[in-house]
Amino acid sequence: MIILDTNILEKAKLGTTSTDLLKTIGTSGVDVVAVPSVVMEELIAHRIVPERRKYERAAQALNSIAESTPWPYSPKLPVFDHDRFREHWSRQWGEIVSVLRTSGEALHEAMHREAHVLAPCKEVETGQKTEKVGGRDAAIWLTAIEYARQHPTEKVYFVSGNTRDFGDGRTYQHPMDADVFGLEGRFIHLTSLTDVINEFATPENVDNAAAETALRTPEALRAVALDARRTYGLRVGHHTPLFPVAATVSGNRRLNHLGADDIETALVDGWLAAPAVSYHSVRDIKAHRIGDHVWCGATAQWLLAGLVFRKPGGSHVNPAGAVWETRVLFSTTQPETPLTVLRSSLPRAATLEELANVPEPPQKPELDVLVNARRWSLIEQAVAHSTRNFSDLPEFLRQSWEFEDAKRGLSRHVDAQVMEDLLHRWQAEEPPTDD
Repeated sequence: MIILDTNILEKAKLGTTSTDLLKTIGTSGVDVVAVPSVVMEELIAHRIVPERRKYERAAQALNSIAESTPWPYSPKLPVFDHDRFREHWSRQWGEIVSVLRTSGEALHEAMHREAHVLAPCKEVETGQKTEKVGGRDAAIWLTAIEYARQHPTEKVYFVSGNTRDFGDGRTYQHPMDADVFGLEGRFIHLTSLTDVINEFATPENVDNAAAETALRTPEALRAVALDARRTYGLRVGHHTPLFPVAATVSGNRRLNHLGADDIETALVDGWLAAPAVSYHSVRDIKAHRIGDHVWCGATAQWLLAGLVFRKPGGSHVNPAGAVWETRVLFSTTQPETPLTVLRSSLPRAATLEELANVPEPPQKPELDVLVNARRWSLIEQAVAHSTRNFSDLPEFLRQSWEFEDAKRGLSRHVDAQVMEDLLHRWQAEEPPTDD
């Protein structure tokens, strides 16, 4: 078990080679990479608190504008959705590490140590006051110790760069010396991510040919197709940024037999089914031997062929081709292990030369996608039309099925609050404004 302190992941940062290697170690099955639940809360808080302060500053600025405006002005600031931010960052870090729940006993002992200033807790001077700090540090330390005690057959690697409070792994202050007593040879204290990599991973040379062989397997292509569908598939309640594709102008479904006059670049808002995928290219291969197998991180490009609405919210389905660049994790010696997409760029439109090599696109869209896309298209028409002819709003809402059902989700282009405001204004028989 590898247990990381907050400072290790803060330095590593998401979407870097360092976090890629941590994920590789976990995926390889050689060891589990984890953080105490207190560390996960700190990682999330370090991102949420600054964001909340931005909202608070924006609210102050809007209130100041409202106070100085000589006519009635009620600016609206989006509500800060703490739970949504927390879920987002929890999911992001959860893709890298597992979470060890910090027990009630560990939390109780941590508060005891902070109150009595017992290591790793301490006193700090803040202005004219002396404050006791370190309760969270103690909880993190005690979680690692507790895990080692409860799993006597495992070797535990505790990794923290906070040598001032936790020590350097050679000597410990009291009562930390008592915490590690009897764990000699089984509780290994490392002070950097470099130490972890040196302990678990050995650099390996992998050429493009070996990487291409692994990336061309049906299993790898299937994994990329599913991730493309998950990330850029059209579905209700999921905001997908517009991205460019090379779409057919006619009904021709074979993208690799078209000329320049047969395609156009179109901005679309998602695939209507999992696109077909073929390998395109690979670069920046970083390989390590971890345990008995070689694991690679590489930047790979894929040719995607799928079905789209040529205009967002439209109803005319066209085949289209795109190129998708991803950072992927895969094994050249363990092909049965699924390829993992670590992160990706926005797809781009395929060129004519690239279209000549794309696979055949799916034969038909997914039925539920078409139904839901039609629903949101009607809702968007209702909002657009209501600004021109407000009296027709109820009829448009009826055309959009049940408004109460529709507003439970978030449209890709229309905030549900806009729909609420329109309905309330219609009920009050107020004319629409230009906002």
